Amino acid sequence: MTLGEKITDLRKKRGLSQEELAITLGVSRQAVSKWELGDAMPDTDKVIALADYFDVTTDWLLRDIQPSSPGSETNPIPSVTEMLRGAPILLNLTIGGNVFGAALMIYDLWQQTYYQIPTILGLFVQIGMCALFLGLCSSIQTQDVSTGRQWRKKYWQCNIYALALMPSFWVSNIALDMLAQRFPVSSLLLLPMTAMVYFLVCLRMHFTTREMQ
Repeated sequence: MTLGEKITDLRKKRGLSQEELAITLGVSRQAVSKWELGDAMPDTDKVIALADYFDVTTDWLLRDIQPSSPGSETNPIPSVTEMLRGAPILLNLTIGGNVFGAALMIYDLWQQTYYQIPTILGLFVQIGMCALFLGLCSSIQTQDVSTGRQWRKKYWQCNIYALALMPSFWVSNIALDMLAQRFPVSSLLLLPMTAMVYFLVCLRMHFTTREMQ
């Protein structure tokens, strides 16, 4: 295989377009196209960048020389299939974590605890769940763009209802404070306002996710 054929093969295995690879390497799409057609050779620093990005050696790119032993120079990247084996379990874990975080926040709304510790803990749980699964989606997307996007969409479809609770409460609280500065309103309105905002957000997200399908 020529260098251009290797670049083309590696790019397609990752599910990348020429433009996406060009952005990653900091070059123009035309430059990537010329490399793949064999009309031009990448500079030394770009060959090194290609080797690092695709987790291959520069010797293999330029001279077809394989590493002396498997994994002696680089650690193999898990395939998309391997990463997807644990994705459903991880997705269910994030759903449970986000629901638990929302439950802590609801408990704090009713009990008005000291320093709002349940709300803080619930918020950190939800942030942790977001980082955990979106990190997996990003790892998948480096090898298969469409699959990574599909799992990111699944995450938001499953978790948006738990994640939307506290933003709805905060928006309602701010809106009620603004109204209280001009009109005599009761703090008892906070709960129905939160419920209304939460319902509208969930309704909007429901139709948005349906349009994405």
